[in-house]
Amino acid sequence: MFLDKVRELNPGLAETGAAMHQNGTIPPNTYVIDLDMLASNVRSLASDAEKNNLELYFMSKQIGRLPQIARWIRDNGIEKAVAVEFNEGKILHEAGIKIGNIGHLVQPGKHEWEEVLRWKPEVVTLFSVVRAKQLSEAALNANMRQPVILRVIDEGDMVFPGQEGGFQLKGLLDELKELIALEGIEVVGVTSFPNFMLNDEQTGFSSTHNFSTLLKAKALLEQEGIKVRHVNGPSATCSETMPLLEEQGVTHGEPGHALTGTTPLHSKVTLPEKPAIIYVSEISHEDKEHAYVIGGGFYARGQMTGAFVGSRPETIFDNRLDAVSPSLENIDYYGMLKKNSEAERLTGQSVVYSFRTQIFVTRANVALVTGIQSGAPRLYHLERSR
Repeated sequence: MFLDKVRELNPGLAETGAAMHQNGTIPPNTYVIDLDMLASNVRSLASDAEKNNLELYFMSKQIGRLPQIARWIRDNGIEKAVAVEFNEGKILHEAGIKIGNIGHLVQPGKHEWEEVLRWKPEVVTLFSVVRAKQLSEAALNANMRQPVILRVIDEGDMVFPGQEGGFQLKGLLDELKELIALEGIEVVGVTSFPNFMLNDEQTGFSSTHNFSTLLKAKALLEQEGIKVRHVNGPSATCSETMPLLEEQGVTHGEPGHALTGTTPLHSKVTLPEKPAIIYVSEISHEDKEHAYVIGGGFYARGQMTGAFVGSRPETIFDNRLDAVSPSLENIDYYGMLKKNSEAERLTGQSVVYSFRTQIFVTRANVALVTGIQSGAPRLYHLERSR
């Protein structure tokens, strides 16, 4: 999906990945992250956020939620993280990262609130009055009052499978009365997801029906006398969408793919955030029509289109093979590439992909590399898949 942009904007990343695979520095089935480009992207995002009066929480799940990455992002300008589930929050907190938001997309379990509160999150996202009561009780036991934001949904909103839930806009007024009565929480804002999607022309982002729901919910809270100080508008938070967020009164964004220059729009146009991640593996075996790639890191929604294949870094861009989309039903022991000819002999060669990632749901290794941009690449950290 991002192969052309990698070749155009960060060719050293692909060359380094191939070289490190060929010399044994990294194994097959490894995501390679260019830490210097990542840092540049983070600084750019932080600068744009300041210009647009936004606060950012970084999302680490797409790039492996590793402490080393989280601290790198923090040290380059985005201090707080969004944890989409309890385990991610625990990893980030123990790494010394401040938690900005937890609970969206996955609500903590009923016995996990006590630990969540020890992390002192800036806000907790809630989906229901039942969870609000659990959190309020835990907060009162800890002699504190936890700020919360409400995930809101309405008819016509887009909800991805497996991400259902939230306060229905039509019933929100009645539920607000219950929420306001809970002494252990303070309702300070609202959130929804996704708020932006690639437009039909694939030239920019357009707001979704969810974004309209978000703004209606904000107005409803204000109508009830709630001081709304947190309007969270995640999805595709990047240089392109931040002015749109500020224009509509959104206060917080949550960059994820923008950190590595891999939102859908980044594959179509050149934005300030540049590609900072690839997936490197190896041709395991082949037949007349296909080359089979050692797997473990493929993601069915990654929208991969192909890969560069070669045995030397200086020629890695010379051979590009089309990809066969991975199956949703089977384990990705191997990926498949269409050979250009039966005569090709590819076994053992390096394979460089670039697609949308969710490393935390894969069996992939993660290599963090510095020095690519200065021409002196060095392996900073290799996280082996467990």
